[in-house]
Amino acid sequence: MRSVIIASLLLCLAFVPTKDKHRETFIYDNENTLDPEEEMRLDTLFRGHEARTTNEIILVTTKDYRGAPDMMTFAATCGDSLKVGKKRKNNGMIIAFSKRLREVYIAPGLGTEQVFAEARAKRYIDSLMLPLFKEQMYFDGLWSGCTAIVDRLEMPENRIE
Repeated sequence: MRSVIIASLLLCLAFVPTKDKHRETFIYDNENTLDPEEEMRLDTLFRGHEARTTNEIILVTTKDYRGAPDMMTFAATCGDSLKVGKKRKNNGMIIAFSKRLREVYIAPGLGTEQVFAEARAKRYIDSLMLPLFKEQMYFDGLWSGCTAIVDRLEMPENRIE
C-alpha cells in the first residue's frame, strides 16, 4: 500500500505544480472541462473565500487517477503535493472531478474536516452536483457544489482556528 501511495504522489507531483508563496491559481483543469470564463469564476470564488477566511479550496479535474488506486487517494495526494491549507490550521480542501471517469470527490483537510465532515461532502455531491452532471452541465454542478461549500465554511460558527 505504501508503494502505491508513493507512486501516486510522484505521479501527482508530475502534473500539479507545488505551492508558491502566493497561489497563482485555485483551479487545475487537467481534463479541459471548463472554459476560461468558468475557470475564472471558480478561481475568483475560491480566492475571495481565502481572503475572507484563510481557507484554501482547490479544484482539480483529471482524466485518470494518475497512478492512485481511486479518486479519494488521488484527491488526498494532490492536496498533499500542493500543500493546500495553512500549515497549522490544515484548512484546505480538494475537489477532484473527472468527467471521463464520472466521479467527484471532496477531500477536506484535517482542520476543515471538523466543520465539513465526509457525510456533508457526500450530501453536497449527491444533491447539488450529480443531478447537474447527469444533465452534462458540468460547470453548473461544480458551481452549485462549490458555492454551497464556501457558504458553509464562511458561517461564523465554522471558523477554523
